[in-house]
Amino acid sequence: MIPTSQNLKTIHFVGTRDKSDFVLYFAHVLDTMNKRVLIVDSTKNEWYRHSYTRYTDTQQVFDFQGIDILCGATNWLAVEKQLAAADETMTDYDVVLLDMDSKEMLEQDWPVFDERFYIGDFHRAHQSLDVELLHKLFEVTGTSELKRITFESNYRMNESYFETLLNQDVLWKSMNYLVEPDDMADVLRLRMQHDQIIPFKQLNRQYKELLSEIISDLYGVHTKDVSDAVRKSFFKSAFKRQRKHVVESSHV
Repeated sequence: MIPTSQNLKTIHFVGTRDKSDFVLYFAHVLDTMNKRVLIVDSTKNEWYRHSYTRYTDTQQVFDFQGIDILCGATNWLAVEKQLAAADETMTDYDVVLLDMDSKEMLEQDWPVFDERFYIGDFHRAHQSLDVELLHKLFEVTGTSELKRITFESNYRMNESYFETLLNQDVLWKSMNYLVEPDDMADVLRLRMQHDQIIPFKQLNRQYKELLSEIISDLYGVHTKDVSDAVRKSFFKSAFKRQRKHVVESSHV
């Protein structure tokens, strides 16, 4: 077992779906709650490095709107070494979010996570690959305890289909958090990648409320407290932008 700081919360997101935009929205909400967040990109294709950072061969830790993203780490020791190279330590963070999508990465040395979420959807290839991924997860961890988030589609299908494919009893530790389909999701993901912003305000109401619900459950606080933190952060940012515009205009 790899030890972690007593005050550090570690959260594992597993699934072959590209979860990077969801994890960034999740991190953004935590950031508004004054949590310093580190995202560890342990995806096979390094989705975060190639989608959300200004890629370089040497840099491994990137700042994205106040959220640190660490790329290329293949185990927990590598995470700590790369942080040290960036003059950071694990104790500098309140939350570490680790995104993983391959069986090979599951077999490496990681801590016992405080929370683990399976993030899936109705894409047939994702479901087939996720069956293999989850079987490997249960094998290496010795437990089938999971929380679950599902991105729904306008194509309706029976939720039990995936359980039939999985063919294994899973101890789901939460309700199945359902993210309703949103026609703007792809546009917002591209905006996040190319404009280097987190367009949280443009998410539909259900998505934002679901994020607040998940995080309120994690921290044992009321959903309204989470929503209020996000709202206050938005108005604070808007005030800063307005003030900057006024200052710049006065120098013209």
